[in-house]
Amino acid sequence: MSTNQVLIILNGEDQRVLSKSSNKIILAKKKQENITHDHTLLQTNFDSLEDLIKAKEIIKNQFSKIDEFVIIYRDIDLNMISYQYDYNHIKQNYQELLNIIYFINLLLPLLRDKFSFILSFEKDNHYKVHFNNFKISLIKYMESLKLDLVKSNNIDIKILN
Repeated sequence: MSTNQVLIILNGEDQRVLSKSSNKIILAKKKQENITHDHTLLQTNFDSLEDLIKAKEIIKNQFSKIDEFVIIYRDIDLNMISYQYDYNHIKQNYQELLNIIYFINLLLPLLRDKFSFILSFEKDNHYKVHFNNFKISLIKYMESLKLDLVKSNNIDIKILN
């Protein structure tokens, strides 16, 4: 039986999280050239809540239930000096975090009873403090969600470094 995967690709790629036999809906900023499996691509910059609400409706129409929710945020290449003081980059990072949490909350009714979050991150780096904050915040949110839904859903959280 094939699984239904929703993938959010913020940066980078990770072939380990792609299942050939899964139905995939990918949310990404740009077309994913390296993904050769059949998939539906929804392009968004993750700034617009309207885009995410529309994505939820498309997911709802294509999938009866979601088996896996995958977030890929790897291979971040930063100019360390400008990164520390780039207000627009910092603002975008935290706005994406908030919108992804909002999007997950929108999708809660579509989660299967046995469900997996798969997070593909790069290792912590003390130079990438905002990336680290993003990662820690998302993990803490998912752990809290897992506790909140313990009676209705069996949620598994896999973190790949």
